[in-house]
Order: sequence, then C-alpha cells, then structure tokens
Amino acid sequence: MKRIFLVLPALCSTLMGCTLTGTDFALKDKSFNVNEKVVTKPGSEKEAPTRAPKAATCIAFGDFRAIEAKNLERSSLQRQQLFEDARKAYQQALSIEPDNLQALVGLARLYSSMEDYQHAQETYELAGKKHPKEAGIWFELGMLHARKKEWDIALEDLARAVKLEPENRQFINTYGFALCRNGKFEESYKVFIKINEPAKAHYQVARMMEHVGKKEEAREHLIKALANQPDFPDAKEMLTSLGQ
Repeated sequence: MKRIFLVLPALCSTLMGCTLTGTDFALKDKSFNVNEKVVTKPGSEKEAPTRAPKAATCIAFGDFRAIEAKNLERSSLQRQQLFEDARKAYQQALSIEPDNLQALVGLARLYSSMEDYQHAQETYELAGKKHPKEAGIWFELGMLHARKKEWDIALEDLARAVKLEPENRQFINTYGFALCRNGKFEESYKVFIKINEPAKAHYQVARMMEHVGKKEEAREHLIKALANQPDFPDAKEMLTSLGQ
C-alpha cells in the first residue's frame, strides 16, 4: 500500500491487546489552515478569493490534528476538538478525491482512535471496496475486528492480507498469532513455519498457548522447539517458567 501502513512493534502483544497504530506524519506549521486564503499584496483593494485546498493538503492537516489529539497532555475538550478538526479535514479531502486511499485510511484510523468502531469498520470496508488489492486495508480491518473480539471475521481479513502480500512477515506473523488466539493451533504452526525455522515456529505457538491458558500443550511445543534447536534460550526460559 505504498507504505502508508506502519509496522506494529510487537506482534504478539498487539494481538493480545489488539491495538492499532496510526500515521507518524506531522506538519511543522501548527497554525496551518485548510481554508487558508491567498494573501493579497499591500495596497490591493480587493481580497483574493479563497483558494481551494488540495486533497493532500487536507490529509496532512488531518494527520497533524489526529496526532495532536492523542497527546495525553491535552484536555478532554481539546482532544475532542482536535479529533473533530481531523475528521473534517479527511472528509474534505474525500470530497475533493473520493477514492483517495490515504484519506480513507486516515479517517478509518481516526474513528478507531475515537473508539467509534462502527464508522471505522465502514470506512475500512469502503476503502477495501475502492482498493481491493491493497493488502494493508484488510490487515488493519482484520486488526479492528480482532480488537472487537470478532475472531472469525478478523481471520478472514488477515488471511486476505497475507494472500495479497504472501511475503509480508508482519502480516504472516500476526495472522499466525490470530489463529492461535482463536484456538487454531495446528493451522497457526503451518503459517509460522512459512517464515520461521521450526524451533521458532513451535515457540511462537507455545507463547500464545500459554497466553490462553493451555500450559501443557505449550510445553509440548517448547520441547519440540528445543528438539530442533537445543540452545534456543527463549524456549529454555519459557519451559523452565512453566515447570519441566
């Protein structure tokens, strides 16, 4: 998706908490206004007409406001206003370019940040309809469903993302963890093994098994991990913590 989607820092913890991250783009000029008027020269008797902003300008303004809204030092009222400014900016961009991918994703992420999951889902789905081959859309939509504990739908969307980008390690690992979280352990191992050595794949499954309370099954996968790689320190440590 032209890299507008960010890498999640910790795939396992992300699936456990199912949080989404937003864009890291920010404008330096905090006084920027999407409705800015053209400046007239000194002595001019007439004010120039309002200049229609470009979609990219509105998106940049929306991104900046969305980031500011997440600043915990802001008051609740300030954050609410910043969210509203961002929403209007993204929607203005879409009024200019209805199919704009960045505006659609920015708006969907914004709704998710506001915990307005219904509008977030609808916006992601609209983005997916307009850009069906953009794997990142389906990945983020899947993560949204995971956040809502809607695992069956989440797995469908994550699988679609992996199918569109079969070498994307982030998508594959996250899909594998989601399968584990939904109790599909054997399927998850088959996913993990696509990009990991057997020891690491068994270890990944064991981590999620332990997380969902299946400690005995987790031990079995750790033993298999160590059979493939006896000096695997993480597997050794986890097996010790579970009690050999």
